[in-house]
Order: sequence, then C-alpha cells, then structure tokens
Amino acid sequence: MEQTLTHPYKHYFWKHFFLFFIPLMVVGILSEPMIIQNPFAEFEDYGEFVFFLALYIIVLGGWAAFMTSMMWRVRQLREKKE
Repeated sequence: MEQTLTHPYKHYFWKHFFLFFIPLMVVGILSEPMIIQNPFAEFEDYGEFVFFLALYIIVLGGWAAFMTSMMWRVRQLREKKE
C-alpha cells in the first residue's frame, strides 16, 4: 500500500497544534476565576495560580493534540478517497 503525503504528521501536528491550543488557553484562562480573580495576598495564592495554570496547560494541551490528530485522520481519509 503506497501513500503519498504532502507533509509528514510531525510537521502537520506542530503547525496546527498551536492554532487550537492558543484559543483554548485564552478561553480557558478567561473563564477560570481561580486564575483571574486570585488576590495574591498569601503564598498559597501563588501556589494555586501555578497549579491551575499547569492543570489548564496539560488538559487543554491534550484536547488540542486530540483535535489536531483527528483533523489529520480526516485529512488522510479524504486523500485516500481521491
């Protein structure tokens, strides 16, 4: 079975990953009160900020990677049909 690809998966993934990740992060951070409304009055507040920011980066990064991978699969199926 021969496949002709215009771009390898790695190139496609990193080109499109940030197109999903950045808008998801902006919407996620703007809707999270633990990040936006944090008073930074105590040392624990800085820990909460770092924890929620890291959690959002990991979770939304996973969603962005999943959506990018699904778009790659759909693109591959379209190329096979042609």
